[in-house]
This record gives sequence, structure tokens and C-alpha cells, in this order.
Amino acid sequence: MFSPTSNRPPETVSDAPPDQNIGPIWLAVSTTLLIPLILTTLLRLWVRIACRKVGWDDVTIILSLLMTVVRYSFGVMQLSHGNGRHRRYLTDYDYMMINKWGWYGQVFHFLAMTLLKVSVSCLVLRMKDSRSLRTWVYALIVPVVFFNMGAVVILLAECKPTGFWRGASAQCWDNRVRIYWNYAAMAYSILTDFVLSLIPLAVVWKIKIPFQKKLMVVALMSLGLIASTFGIVRAASLGVCQEDLSWSFCIVAIWSNIELFLGIIAANLALSRAIYLYFREGSGSKSRGRANTSGFGYADSGYRGDGFKVSSTFISSKLRRATSKAPSSNSDIPLEPGIQKKTEFWWREDEGSGRAASQQSDVDIQPAP
Repeated sequence: MFSPTSNRPPETVSDAPPDQNIGPIWLAVSTTLLIPLILTTLLRLWVRIACRKVGWDDVTIILSLLMTVVRYSFGVMQLSHGNGRHRRYLTDYDYMMINKWGWYGQVFHFLAMTLLKVSVSCLVLRMKDSRSLRTWVYALIVPVVFFNMGAVVILLAECKPTGFWRGASAQCWDNRVRIYWNYAAMAYSILTDFVLSLIPLAVVWKIKIPFQKKLMVVALMSLGLIASTFGIVRAASLGVCQEDLSWSFCIVAIWSNIELFLGIIAANLALSRAIYLYFREGSGSKSRGRANTSGFGYADSGYRGDGFKVSSTFISSKLRRATSKAPSSNSDIPLEPGIQKKTEFWWREDEGSGRAASQQSDVDIQPAP
């Protein structure tokens, strides 16, 4: 049974660790990543609302952001009690409070990671919402939810009363139950990131767009793999020793925050082309919500929050331009229309007799291939 207020491990003066503090490193790294995390998420939400294309991927990423901010707040509260220093140099009270706020931080970490994975899955389905792809994505994401929610359940149930920071007053399971479960959750999470990065590759490669654009889309959707590498480092730094949590768990928390924060940033940057097009074409257009359904993507995806549907053919003129809705218009990938014909019809009166005339003009009729 683990007791955070138990006596310090016996050490002689010669083998005692130096009184170092890595808490400021945690604060610097976390704050540096939190700022772009919030900015990119708000920018993403702004563009999606302006284009009237808010979907479940946006809803879940916002919830993940909120959970992440709460986790960050608990980490800041730990610093005031000396988190990042060795157990030897802390009072029993400070050590207990570090573990208490750390326990809450772990709960919100797993909730944020779950919502992040669900958001990425919804984003992939908005690229191509077919039955086979939906089956594969569901098969991937359900175990992710199971592992992460299982970690939360273990945190809630491993001690009576709840919370392993309570010391001798709590009866707890062997801490290896929680740690080994976390290993399994991290391993499957890394596998999921890898597979979800390959799916856009398979989807985009079948679309007739320039090769450079294919690479760009695949690269944007694969940014999450960078965050996954830090997940591997986090797993390597997570040991089973529970004697010096104020030091060892602070190191783990640094890698955990890098993985989580970069994961959310990467999910937002996957939509950077849509955000760029929005500002390049002018954010003041009142008809943007429906006039341009393929430039920003996901017009009729089932994973839009409003379930808005758009027909397959659009007619545009100088007063209102629109792009063709091809089968893949659910994506931010700009597709070239297969057929374009420009014809204008009007009536002209010549010397009292009506005569129809037809000439070339700039009205585009763009049927879907």
C-alpha cells in the first residue's frame, strides 16, 4: 500500500539527491505550449462558425481544450507546494498536496486525451464518411475511450476513500495496477495515432489533385505523430517506483503536457489550409456559409453539428460565386471540377421581331462528376 506521507526513504548525507527544482521547467514548457494551443483552437472555431461548418470534431476539441486548461491549473497549484523537488526536502503536508492536485490533474489529462482522439477521428470521417471507413475508425476509437476511461475509473476506485494522497487513512491497491494500465493505454494510443495518420494518405491518394497538394494534406494530418513520439518518451519515464513522486511525476508531467498540448495544436493545424483560404478570400463575405462549400470543406458531412445538406450542382455568376460539389467536398482538399461549361441565355429584340441569342458568358454550370 502506498502512503504519500510515509517516512522519507532512508538516505545518508552522501547519497542524498541535490536539492534541485524542475518545477520552473514544467511551467515554462507548459505555458509556452498552452498559448498557441488556445490561439489555434479559437482561430479554428472562429473560422468554422463564420463558415457555418461547426462539427463534432470542433465540439470535442473545445472540450479537450477546457480539460487541458483545468489540468494546467492543477499543475500550477502543485508548484506552490514544491512540485519538481525531491521528496527529501518537502514537508509531509506539501508532499500530500502535490499528490492531491496531481491526482486531479491525471483525471483531467485522461479526459482531455480521450476527447482529442475522438476529435481527430471525427475530422478523418469528415474527409470521407463511407461505411467501411466509419467501421474502421469506430473500431479504433472505442478501445481508446475504453483505456482512457478505464484509467479514470482506476484513479477513482484504487483507494478507499478516493485519492491515493490520503496516506495511512486510505486503503489502496498495488500502484502497479494503475501504472501498467497506463502503459497499455499509452501503447494503444500511439498505435491509433499511427493508423489515423495513414487513413488520410489512402483517401487523398485516390483523388485527382496535384501531387504537392496530396503531400501537404498528408503532412498536415500526420502532425499528430510528432506528439506521439513524446508519448513514447513519457512511457519510458514512467516507472513503478513511488518513493519520490514530487520529482519523478513532475518529469512525467512535462512529457505528458508536451504530448497532449502538441496533439491539440496538431489537430488544429490540420485545418490550416481552410483557415488560410478563409482569410485570403475575405472574411466579410455574408454568403460564405453556403456559397463556398468545398473551399473549406465538410458541407454535408454527417459529422457537421447542424447536419446541413447541399445539392450536388451549383450555378454561380458575378453576383455570387460557388464551387462545384464533388463527392469529396466534405474535405478541405480543393478538387478541380470535371466539366465546366460557360453559357448565358437572354432575349434580344431586333426591329420588332423577337429572336433568341446565345453567347459565351461567365455563368458557370458545374455538375458533379
